[in-house]
Amino acid sequence: MTYIIMVSHGEYVKAMIESAELIVGEQENVTTFGFNLGDSVDQLQESIANELKRVQKNSDVLVLTDMFSGSPFNAVSSLMQEYSFHHITGINLPLLLEILMSRDETSVEELCSNAMEKGKDTIIYVNKFLEEME
Repeated sequence: MTYIIMVSHGEYVKAMIESAELIVGEQENVTTFGFNLGDSVDQLQESIANELKRVQKNSDVLVLTDMFSGSPFNAVSSLMQEYSFHHITGINLPLLLEILMSRDETSVEELCSNAMEKGKDTIIYVNKFLEEME
C-alpha cells in the first residue's frame, strides 16, 4: 500500500481526507499537514521530513500538495533532493478518491500515471457540458 502525505494551505487537506472518508470509509496510512498564517515554512518542511523518515523505510510514499508553487509545494519539493518519494500537486477530491481506491493494488508509479490521466476529467465546465448533452 502506498503511504500518502497531504500538504496544503490551511486545513484544506484535512477536510479533504475527512470528506473522502465519508465516501470510501476510514483510511489508514495517510498523514496531513496544514500551513497556516504565521507558520514557518522551515517548521513545515521539518515536520514533513520527520514523517518521511518514519514511513519511507516500509512504504512507497506519495505526497499530494494543493497547488503548484505555493509554500506547501515548495517545502515538499525541496525535500525531493534528500528523500525518495512521488509528488503530485493540484489535488482535488475526485482525484484523491481515485488514488485512495486504487493504492492497494497499484504501484506508486502507476498510481501517479493514472492520477495524471484522470485528473483531466475532474474539472468540468458544466454550462458547456449541458449544452453538449442537448
